[in-house]
Amino acid sequence: MKLSSKIMTCLCAAAVTLTLGAMPAEARGKQFCRSYAERYANRHANGGDVLAGTALGAATGALIGLAIDGGRGAGRGAIIGGVGGTVAGGVQTSEKWRRIYRRAYADCRAS
Repeated sequence: MKLSSKIMTCLCAAAVTLTLGAMPAEARGKQFCRSYAERYANRHANGGDVLAGTALGAATGALIGLAIDGGRGAGRGAIIGGVGGTVAGGVQTSEKWRRIYRRAYADCRAS
């Protein structure tokens, strides 16, 4: 039994439509989600941690320097403590940014 070309075309079109409809919808694109996650992390990772680390490190360094070497030691201790606090605050902020970015990216791709 031969099927006419019109019927065959209709059957093929129906099969393609059903196949495409059964496939899961693709999540948002990678580039879109990268951009979204970057913006989200920039807004939600607190850059103030670096400033707080610098201030706390400088104050702690000044107190230690004052206790060890008097007035001259306080200035040196503040400088050393400030640098150490800046580095520690930067590392903490960087890790927090990466954690927020990864979560936002995964959420975007899943939606």
